[in-house]
Amino acid sequence: MAELIGPILDVIKFIGRNASKYLKFQRKFTEYVDDFNQAQADLRAKEADFQQQLKDEHHFGKMPKQEVERWFEKAEQKLGHAQHVEDKISKGKYLFRSCLGKLVDEVTQAMKEVHAEGNFSGGLVVNDPSTIAVNLPTPEVVGATNVREEIYQYLMGDAVGLIGVWGMGGIGKTTIMKDVHNRLLKESKFRKLIWVTVSQDFDIPRLQKNIASQLGRNLSDNEDTIVCAGKLSEMLRGQMRYVLILDDVWRSFSLEDVGILEPTTNNGCKLVLTTRSERVVESMGFKKVKIPRFSMEEAMNLFLSKVGQDMLPNPTLESLMKLAVRECDGLPLAVVTLAGCMRGKSDPRMWENAIDELRGYIRNIHDMEDKVYGCLKFSYDRLQRIDQDCLLCCALYPEDHEIDKDEIIEKWMEEGLIDGMRSRKAMESSGHSILQKLEENSLLERFQYGSCIKMHDLVRDMALHITRKRFLVKAGMQLEEVPNMEEWGEDLEKVSLMENSICTIPQTVKCLKFPKLTTLLLSGNAFKEIPESFFEHFLNLEILDLSRNCFESLPNSISSLEKLTVLLLRGCWSLKSLPCLSKLQALKKLHLGGSGIEKIPRGLEMLVNLRYLNLKDTTHLTGIPTGTLSKLCRLRYLAIHSKLRITEELRELNKLEVFEGWFHNVGGLNTFASKRKTLYKFSIWVSEITPVCPPVFSNAVRFEGIKINVGDEIILPYGIKVLRLLGCRGVRSINDIGLRDATDLKKCDLSLCSDLESVISSKCDQLQKLESLCLIKLENLKVIVEVGAGESSVGIFSSLREIDLWNCDKIKKLFAADWVLNNLEEINVWSCSELEEIITESEKKRLGSSNDTIKFPFPKLTTFVLGKLVQLQRICSENGVMVCDSLQSIDISDCPKLNRIPLYLPQLVIDDEGKLSPSNSLQRIQVRPLDWWEAVEWEHPNFNIKNVVRPLLKIW
Repeated sequence: MAELIGPILDVIKFIGRNASKYLKFQRKFTEYVDDFNQAQADLRAKEADFQQQLKDEHHFGKMPKQEVERWFEKAEQKLGHAQHVEDKISKGKYLFRSCLGKLVDEVTQAMKEVHAEGNFSGGLVVNDPSTIAVNLPTPEVVGATNVREEIYQYLMGDAVGLIGVWGMGGIGKTTIMKDVHNRLLKESKFRKLIWVTVSQDFDIPRLQKNIASQLGRNLSDNEDTIVCAGKLSEMLRGQMRYVLILDDVWRSFSLEDVGILEPTTNNGCKLVLTTRSERVVESMGFKKVKIPRFSMEEAMNLFLSKVGQDMLPNPTLESLMKLAVRECDGLPLAVVTLAGCMRGKSDPRMWENAIDELRGYIRNIHDMEDKVYGCLKFSYDRLQRIDQDCLLCCALYPEDHEIDKDEIIEKWMEEGLIDGMRSRKAMESSGHSILQKLEENSLLERFQYGSCIKMHDLVRDMALHITRKRFLVKAGMQLEEVPNMEEWGEDLEKVSLMENSICTIPQTVKCLKFPKLTTLLLSGNAFKEIPESFFEHFLNLEILDLSRNCFESLPNSISSLEKLTVLLLRGCWSLKSLPCLSKLQALKKLHLGGSGIEKIPRGLEMLVNLRYLNLKDTTHLTGIPTGTLSKLCRLRYLAIHSKLRITEELRELNKLEVFEGWFHNVGGLNTFASKRKTLYKFSIWVSEITPVCPPVFSNAVRFEGIKINVGDEIILPYGIKVLRLLGCRGVRSINDIGLRDATDLKKCDLSLCSDLESVISSKCDQLQKLESLCLIKLENLKVIVEVGAGESSVGIFSSLREIDLWNCDKIKKLFAADWVLNNLEEINVWSCSELEEIITESEKKRLGSSNDTIKFPFPKLTTFVLGKLVQLQRICSENGVMVCDSLQSIDISDCPKLNRIPLYLPQLVIDDEGKLSPSNSLQRIQVRPLDWWEAVEWEHPNFNIKNVVRPLLKIW
């Protein structure tokens, strides 16, 4: 009877109100439910994607943004309410569908609002204030011992707050400061170390934003610099004791204008800048520290560390090396580049010739910086022509720009430097070989863990000097107008004005002709329109990059560029249409990804030489005319948006090597994969709903929101490395997917699959290469491996490096004791309400075990996280310990029943005073609550470990 009270009251309310506004809910009830289901699926998908993104970004030194955590809370709240409404729909509790329809619509709109709020610029994490900084990558520092010690003592002392490190380009200022920075990490004097690269194109707003970014904060683009200065000073004041290092400062400025606090003895802050100019240091009132040239002994040690000690046994060769190093005049960059180009050369005659050439380059040069140029030019001239051209291409980017390796290789392909090979795979392989050669010659610097490269200022200056008559490069210089016409010349071959704020093209440009110009790079500007006749003056243009601009259309004159091979319009959201492309018969690459085009450009089907077509994120594009793609028979690269259904035409693209796209059912995937067994790269989404975020290349297949029944045939492409299932019904384990062709699987992510009971069965042997396993919100997951009678799971995860288990409420055990997990690096387990044990032994083995300590080896484990595990009773058996030789981080929170930490850390070393040695790998321990930590047992055979690690302890 009680269940009827609610519906009856609703009926009474309904009768008493204006019924007309409810009629739409009655008439269109099914549509409202469909919209509700779609909104629920979209929100769950976005939540799962953010969970995955958060897992990828959340590492040591980072923490989730507060706005991200609040969004997750709101999403969970709305999804919980939605589940309640879904139950009402399925049980039919409401007498009138109109009443329920109104409730459905309200919940739908609430979910859409939360979905729309999920837009976090700059990623999902910020710097963790509990960590002062991370090690900066730097080569082994040789020489300059005295000056490094001088800077370090100024920083550790109280007398000097402003330190100006100056010296000529290539002398090693940045390398020395990186070394000092990393040394400060081991001290407790400072709470924060902040590193910002300033560069030649300095301006106050950008410096303010860069410093704020290092603090994990943002400053608005629209605010006045004075207001930003006030905000920044408050941010810095909140850091208390910090060191701010400004690298590569070219001119003096006011600290007050930027918002940088003046260091004092009371605030304990320090400010360091590096510069080539002694005058900058003097005018800003900093303590001068000059970086001297290397002594001959220091230079020789540096040279041998780069060229290889194995070349020394020959006395003749050693004496020739000394002669060559002496020509470098104690300049580290010159020494390093010389060593790079002479590595492996053991013929004395080659060294004699090199010394003669080197002397020729720098003879009669008195300016020290010109001597560095001479040595750099010597190294450049010894490269092959293709390597030289590839290096010069890097100078088209702004100074100090972090260039993604894949991006620069793509640029080399566009320029035709590594074109003409049989496949994209061969071209990319050639590109990586060239990058490695340029890095080994120290003409490019590796950056960001090896995924990016940078050009040293002097190397870029040399490249621009070599190309001064052929290249016009004003990239990233905050220009608001096109450079003066005096800087343009008829001999120009390449022009790069990328990453500026130029919005118009002056009429004077129309008067000029550029017969030799082949490359025009205008990306990242503010162009709203381009004059109609503009492209008539670039008849030999081959590469045109107009990406990330604001124009709505392009002039018809672009159709006259009959030699054009590359047209890049990515991120041009305002662009609605293009002129006819039929005359662009030479076009090989067309990038329209992220543009606002509403229909396929006319004449696209006539571009028979097209090899690359990107239509990713063209959300306004609703279709591709039938027969268009099948005529592009030379396509090697194809990326499409989710609305574009072209399964049948894909069969005709026999040369396709790279594919990124979407199929609305398993049948589409099967049709494609059965004909396409040798893709080099792919990223495929199989879903009945439009993806909420685009896939990324990783040889991945993602199934979302579809039903997979046992026995359904699924054909996966050869070479699949990533498998993701999100919100899929019917599937009870990934055995149901059919993993026959998944022998290279490296990563498996399973989320919101309500019928999933196990990840894999023990009879499956396709996971020998699996490195990452992520399990999120699997409400019926009971075990990871389902072991059949007489079967063993030993070795099934022998390559596993990380495992994440979040919100899986029915699983009680994580690992089996006999699993071989020697490669496991990260364990992250959160909010699994029934989990009782991490490592479990069979009952038979448990009963028969002796009192001897059982050791479970985890030699590579660095991160161990347990959180919100209310039923967790033990990590392993009472006489067991996890032997962790490499552990860096321990996080244990809200595990009230856990009374023992069985972690044995043989790598810990204590000094004579019983304190941790700085060489220990363990960096932090985070726990919650404090009284749990004080009560928990943690035994260690060598010392009282809880006392020893207390300096590393953080209470959440």
